[in-house]
Amino acid sequence: MVAFAAGILGRWSLQRKKTKRILLDHYYRLARTTRWRFIHNHLCRWRYSTRYQVPSSFMFRNVELEINSMCNRTCSYCPNVAAKRPLGYMEESLFRKIIAELAEIDFDGSVSYHFYGEPLLDKRLLDFVEYTARHVPKCQTVIYSNGDFLTLDLFREYIRRGVGIFWITQHDNCVPDHLRHILDEATDEERRHIDVHFANQITITNRSGLITSIQVPSKALPVACDWPIGTLVITLNGNVVPCCNDYMETEVVGNVRTQSLAKVWSSDRFERFRAALTNGDRTTSKLCAACDYVPSPSSLRRIVPR
Repeated sequence: MVAFAAGILGRWSLQRKKTKRILLDHYYRLARTTRWRFIHNHLCRWRYSTRYQVPSSFMFRNVELEINSMCNRTCSYCPNVAAKRPLGYMEESLFRKIIAELAEIDFDGSVSYHFYGEPLLDKRLLDFVEYTARHVPKCQTVIYSNGDFLTLDLFREYIRRGVGIFWITQHDNCVPDHLRHILDEATDEERRHIDVHFANQITITNRSGLITSIQVPSKALPVACDWPIGTLVITLNGNVVPCCNDYMETEVVGNVRTQSLAKVWSSDRFERFRAALTNGDRTTSKLCAACDYVPSPSSLRRIVPR
């Protein structure tokens, strides 16, 4: 009887999620294809201004912080293989300023600690995760890592400090012994905090032309982009770039060392940048013109032109 009831509840939950997804798809199709988009953008601006004190029709759901720029690997599909960012660490005072501003708006998205570096190389990471979880309790802390330096004891300490999930990419396309040990010894609850996948399972892009083995489009793709709409990327010196593909920081839209997160995010330059991309115009930026990234169909359906 219990199993039967659980099965009924499970099917009902799946049906409810499916119905919600269908209704949202109908709504976004209406917003994309009719003049309803003006009302949609106005409502979004009102919501984000009220909820997060961010005067924009867009709101970041993910914050990526480059706490260090070093990496122990040089993968063929990463710009690190041919170019090198300046080596260094984000100043702790800058990190605390960013977290304080996220706390002020009661941020409830995700916070991660990477750009092109390996975050586990930074010995401050445990403290940073704990600091983030304590001051911005509604956010999810995410560590993107190659997993080379992760041990079972360290993994458990990160969980204790408040990490949400380790997103481990194994670039050798196999699970090494030390990660296998973690997966084998972790409890069911602990395994909720780790996801191991392989490089050959993810979509590799040309990083806006920096990966020479992948062809640059002959002309800018007439496709909208979701990266600058929902992700705030902050490099170690406080620069904000439109997306993670701006390895060389060629399109800096502001600096959070001297400006607030909200001011940079809603700046005229960033707003124009996003407006062009929501309309599928990648010609206004060399960074975007050379990029071959295409969002998933589900993401594209949710991008409303300005």
